[in-house]
Amino acid sequence: MTLVRAAIASALRDAAAFNAGVSSAPAAVLWADPERSWEPVIRSLQEAVPILVLGEYDPAAVRGPALWLRAVLASPGSVELPTHLAEQDERNPWVIYLPGVSRRSVIEAIALEGSLAPLADVAIRSNWWPSAFGQRPWTPHSFLASKQGAGLDIASDSPTKAALAQVLDKFLFEDIDDLNRMGRLDSSRLHTLVLDDAIRALLEWMNDPAALKASLNRAQWHALRASCKSIYGFSLDEDGPLTAARKLGDRTGEWGAVWQRFAENPSRYPNLPALLDQARPSVVPLFGDADPHPDSWPSWNCDQEDELRSALEALGAHPDPRGRVEELAATHTSREDSVWAALGLAPLARAAGHLAELADRVGAASMATDLRSQVAWYSDEGHVIDDLALRAIATARTARDRSAVAHALGAIYDPWVDQSAREFQKAAVGAYRGYTGLDVAAGTCVVYVDALRYDLAARVARRLSELAAVVEPRQAAFPSVTPTGQPAVAPIEISMTGGAAFDAADNQGRSVKGAVLRSALAGAEVQFLDWDTAQLGDPDGMAWTQTNMIDSLGHSHGHQMADLIDHHLDLVVERVRALLDAGWGKVVVVTDHGFLLPGQAAQKVSLSMQITEGDAARKPRVARLKAAAARPDFPILPWTWDPSVDMVSAPGAAAFESGCLYEHGGLSLQECVIPVITVTLGDSTAAPAQIEAVRWTGQRCHIDYRPAETEVVAEIRLRPADASSAVGGPKSPTEPGEVKVLVDEERGPAGVNAWVVLLDLNGGVLAQAQTTVGGDE
Repeated sequence: MTLVRAAIASALRDAAAFNAGVSSAPAAVLWADPERSWEPVIRSLQEAVPILVLGEYDPAAVRGPALWLRAVLASPGSVELPTHLAEQDERNPWVIYLPGVSRRSVIEAIALEGSLAPLADVAIRSNWWPSAFGQRPWTPHSFLASKQGAGLDIASDSPTKAALAQVLDKFLFEDIDDLNRMGRLDSSRLHTLVLDDAIRALLEWMNDPAALKASLNRAQWHALRASCKSIYGFSLDEDGPLTAARKLGDRTGEWGAVWQRFAENPSRYPNLPALLDQARPSVVPLFGDADPHPDSWPSWNCDQEDELRSALEALGAHPDPRGRVEELAATHTSREDSVWAALGLAPLARAAGHLAELADRVGAASMATDLRSQVAWYSDEGHVIDDLALRAIATARTARDRSAVAHALGAIYDPWVDQSAREFQKAAVGAYRGYTGLDVAAGTCVVYVDALRYDLAARVARRLSELAAVVEPRQAAFPSVTPTGQPAVAPIEISMTGGAAFDAADNQGRSVKGAVLRSALAGAEVQFLDWDTAQLGDPDGMAWTQTNMIDSLGHSHGHQMADLIDHHLDLVVERVRALLDAGWGKVVVVTDHGFLLPGQAAQKVSLSMQITEGDAARKPRVARLKAAAARPDFPILPWTWDPSVDMVSAPGAAAFESGCLYEHGGLSLQECVIPVITVTLGDSTAAPAQIEAVRWTGQRCHIDYRPAETEVVAEIRLRPADASSAVGGPKSPTEPGEVKVLVDEERGPAGVNAWVVLLDLNGGVLAQAQTTVGGDE
């Protein structure tokens, strides 16, 4: 490796060559530089060659008048020289640099000035660089481009020469072989030497011009100005940030790459959205094409969100709400991949994607008549509908957006919840069996999570996919409330009966909750591990730990629980992992009931107080009937803990009270089909990535894969091994185990055969599956 500085130093040493048989060693090498073009880098060159500089006396810069230079040459030891000066010896001769002085002015005695006169005899005893009399002095450009110099392929136009002067201090430390590999060096390539990332600097200047300029040194600032002129066609000083923003939004030519960089990390440039809106064209052209990139302007995205909000609010009045929401998604879901979505400014576009998939699943759902088939369908795929509803709610963070999403759910989700509940109730009456008891062996810890609905359990299992996590359905004890359901999933073997209200009772008539439950666990030799202090217990025995945070959140926050639910699920996952790490062989996650969370408050139905056993035995979705009272025309099931007691459920998704949102206790898939998650360490060998399912909502492909922790990106390709045939992606996971890829309608129209391809981070194909864009008809 030969640095440019080393090549210059070598040339200066070569200039001191002499024929020992004919002459003596030169006193020095004289280096005339009438244009002072080397002056900015002399300090750096002094570290490689012992250079004395003609000028005003400054010992730190090794600079002084002609008399001082003569004194140094005559007796170097008599002068204190700085440590950065290269050591002088016969292989590293003295060099006298003459800024602003020509060779002729020194040599021709007639032109000698008083200040230069002391150099006359030195000149006679010295060599010059370059050596030939009359040869033009080396400039940085002439030396670097000459075959007698560095021999670089460097352009000779004025912008390149100006750029070289700006980057010369950096250029000295470049490897000549690397520079040759770059090909012809022009101004733009030279500027990259001092401005490593011109695009980022340009964006930062647009974001905050004063701060960016203050952060750059002189060379970097000149490099940026020159790059903007030569590459991006505008002047930092004359055109200003607003002109740049207009060009950025238009994305023509080289500005396309600038936009792409902005889109990769828009939060880095917080002032750019407002600047873009200032630059947005205010006049629609009368002739010619429309704006090819309307999505460049944040106000356009805002307009789109306003239109979508109005459409979602009006969905209930539409004759085909499911079809309408799919139309809206086709129009708006492309904004899910936009800059504005990355900045959180397109929440309804994201909600529309969830709502469209929800509508598609609701439309395809066909409820079986028998209970077992309904339970199997819900645990296998039906719970995803509830998950999509919860995700749609979570995307909307403002009151207006949440109201719009809630109205949309009221039109497409709530009717399905009600109808599926009525079908479930028909099948359940006379056939429903609420299970009790949990058989676990030593080495097992039971993690009880109040209100862990089936879709939430699926999220937990995905987070634990690097372990062996199996989710199985179970029919909750009825009614689906905690006093009934919690004892039913406890690993205890005590005689329980029906007590007051909905409370399971032991043989002493005490409600099995709180201290009584703990006592029962202790009697069964089951350790009670405190959740808040993360107790880990003895892994050789059995244990129980519990949290009611999800149910508490639902009752207190309603729809707002969607904003916080993933954090609480992460805490459950953390607890499970900690237990396994502590030596527990198996962790079983259980719950007592699920819940309903519709878009709109439940419809109220009347239930006479006279036929129920008072307020304590009455909840919004269930009530305990008096033994001798008339039976209402609502679903009635026996209490799991006392079959002689009848419990009445509100029909469908209705409630016995007005204004009910988050509720449980009744008879529905969501409330009664509960998960049991069994987690073990499993095989530690990393499993290969596999595509589990491919689903389409219009042009958007939903890909489920395992293991969920695998680092992947997904593409939709027309040919699986040909990256150039990609019509969608690459896209990173939206959450562990799931990727959503939007396919370009022009390159990959609906009905075209394609491939779903999972890639590792280096672009290698991990898994592939054939599909049809838009889904099979």
